[in-house]
Amino acid sequence: MILVYTLLTQAQSLWFFFLHFFLKILSRNFYKTAKMPTPIQSIHLIAQYLTAAAISFLEPKEDDSHTNLGFVRQAARLETHPLNSAGLKLCFSYADFTLLWMGDGLEAICELDGKTHAQVLDWLTESAIGLGFEKPYKYNFHYELPYSWAKDDKLSTPGSAALNQLINQRRAAQIASEAFATYLGKQVAVRVWPHHFDTGAYLTLDSGLGVGWGMAIPDEVEAQMYFYLSCYKDGQSFLPEDVSELNQGRWHRDGFTGGVLALADAQTDGFSFFKEALELIRGN
Repeated sequence: MILVYTLLTQAQSLWFFFLHFFLKILSRNFYKTAKMPTPIQSIHLIAQYLTAAAISFLEPKEDDSHTNLGFVRQAARLETHPLNSAGLKLCFSYADFTLLWMGDGLEAICELDGKTHAQVLDWLTESAIGLGFEKPYKYNFHYELPYSWAKDDKLSTPGSAALNQLINQRRAAQIASEAFATYLGKQVAVRVWPHHFDTGAYLTLDSGLGVGWGMAIPDEVEAQMYFYLSCYKDGQSFLPEDVSELNQGRWHRDGFTGGVLALADAQTDGFSFFKEALELIRGN
């Protein structure tokens, strides 16, 4: 059992390395020529406050999984893993546009609209001390984003319409990704990876084929949010040359290798896309 777990962990780490390496290249090139829509950019940057908390307070893991975030569908909330023995988490509420320290209940809250980046960092630093964290909160990262906030930049809510769209897209990704894991008969955590802000999951099938799927934010693959599915065999991306065309979406082979389906709206059927893409790949 320990050997199986170790191999699975190594496979997961390898898949996330390949996927995030390709996404890093794609996003870096994309943002040289295109400005990311402000609502997505704002929420992506806010997610970094949560990631910084994970980096500050948790033991690092080789695959960076200590930094990934949960998305609570009903509450429309991003949250870290528990950050201390008391189970405290740093959270972001889409609907209220607030940061929250939550344990058994609400411990502290920061309304973001109108705050400067520096003011938010001050609140995080001081509230972490007040909540009894032994280590200081530090806003430091081992990766770069294609955009950032200066200390005096003010955060501004994108508005209810834009936030609701982002909530619906993230919910659709979570529901479809969890349903696909159930279809495969596997238990796997579907998490939000803050570097590229993709909802993602990975597992290795009994056949040895690695499968990664989820939803990514705009880059050179698609100019809007999109579902993706990619497969790996023997540590390499796997997509047969003679694979049949998808009924939904298309195959992509430049940089990222796999199937992609743009989210026209929150009703896009991600589960059917994941299922069809995998069956077409496995059928070759």
